[in-house]
Amino acid sequence: MAGLINGSDWMQKIPVAGTYTSTTADASANKSVINTGKADATGFMVQVIRSNIEITAKAKISMAAGVISVEDNSSDFAVTNGDVIHWIVF
Repeated sequence: MAGLINGSDWMQKIPVAGTYTSTTADASANKSVINTGKADATGFMVQVIRSNIEITAKAKISMAAGVISVEDNSSDFAVTNGDVIHWIVF
């Protein structure tokens, strides 16, 4: 049986994932920007690793139109060259 699932095409529900490593330009801009290629994404998960330590909770993370932003927060997180960012959007 082919067709729509809950009013949406099921192919649009398949998650997309990747890994991004922050650059010195990201550190200078205080932000890593990741275009996931999934403009219709409605949810996301991100994990930030620095020097083999998970530091996600300290980062300011948002998504709009499938573009994830990992930014400095106001007190104890700054985007750093070499931060490894694992992401999933769905």
